[in-house]
Amino acid sequence: MTYWFVNRAFDWSVVLQLVWTFDEALDVAALAQMNAELAAGSLNRRVVLPSVPIARPRWSHSPETPDVLVDTRPIAPDEIEAWADGELETVPLDPVAGSAWRLRGAPTVDGGFVVSLTALHLVADGRGMVAAAASAVASDGPGDPIPVATGRAPVADLGDVLTVLSQAGAGVARALAGAITSTTGDDTPAPPARAVRAPMHERSPLARTRWAIVSVSAKAWEQAARRHHGTSNILFVAVIAGALRVAGHIPADEPVKVGIPVSRRVDGDDSANATAGVSVMVLDEAAAGGDLTALRRLCKRAYERLAAGRRPAMMHLRPLMNVLPVSVVATVATAGNGMPDVMTSNLGVFGPEVATIGGQTASAVAFRGDAQGVDPDQHHRFGDGLQSWSVQVGDTLTFSVAAFDESAFPDAPALRAGIAAELDAWGVVHRIW
Repeated sequence: MTYWFVNRAFDWSVVLQLVWTFDEALDVAALAQMNAELAAGSLNRRVVLPSVPIARPRWSHSPETPDVLVDTRPIAPDEIEAWADGELETVPLDPVAGSAWRLRGAPTVDGGFVVSLTALHLVADGRGMVAAAASAVASDGPGDPIPVATGRAPVADLGDVLTVLSQAGAGVARALAGAITSTTGDDTPAPPARAVRAPMHERSPLARTRWAIVSVSAKAWEQAARRHHGTSNILFVAVIAGALRVAGHIPADEPVKVGIPVSRRVDGDDSANATAGVSVMVLDEAAAGGDLTALRRLCKRAYERLAAGRRPAMMHLRPLMNVLPVSVVATVATAGNGMPDVMTSNLGVFGPEVATIGGQTASAVAFRGDAQGVDPDQHHRFGDGLQSWSVQVGDTLTFSVAAFDESAFPDAPALRAGIAAELDAWGVVHRIW
């Protein structure tokens, strides 16, 4: 449980958010129905703590159903982003108490409506959360709760200790084997050199996330990608990496390190997080308006390495997180300069039904995530540079962009201007919320 570790090590709660905006009023009863359906689904989990050291926490279906919250004061259309930001930053979620998500709505002064669904990343990855929302809005009524265990047995926990130790030992063996392979026969080129960045608490003393949310025609986006010999996802990587490059975050002769989450979820998989990831070093492969062939090839090689099980040693050593003291793991995890400059998470394509609640169809649907509890006085931050989440609902592709480096993007207008300029350079007509 990576996000369980993050909570214990840094006292952060990583929260995901789906936002729907409607041009017309929404029936509050429809929200209540959606809330009941979510309560019977995969988001409504709680963490059951182990009874012995080293054993891992387990999931239980939460007996609690969070109340749907509907604001009585209408908000202005230009207040929607601030309203959603406030919910993302302050929603009180607790995985042990069983309140891991919340549904909230508010009317707008022009007769519209906005809805927010927040959930702890601990209980769902991005694609899993959107799928849970899609199931809730499409259901005719709440089904049976997810079938997960509700208690802890010391004997089972002792058995889990043996499993954890076995996995940790196997991970060390794989890491050592990978290290030997990399020195005797791995033809993967060494990554380009990068200078050590100033620590994040110096570049981002306020620890405040800047946001831009962009919607485009999915068809137009795909056409633009093809014009430049890329794919929809490759263009997504190029736009976000290019916007950071132009902002001066990274010297022109150094690569942008891009992290790309990859879903490993299969049919019937109800695990909270089923995501791996790859990293690519992008130098001049993402020049705005250029040919995307080189970037496409770069990413393809990274996906092939992941499929073949060739992963960085740190990934194989993750089972040790359950064995070593949290302080030791935190020190190792934050050492060096390994955090990606850019993260681009493509959640995939969902049908138009995701945009429909109570018979009303949203004008836009966006997804994003952030960490609550980041201390400005501490060195650590949730992200560096830019992070972005893309989701296509029906014919509209929307991606949210979070800027963490205040020296590159001092405020939200600067971020929006940078993203708009990059999209213009690629010839993509867009709307920034």
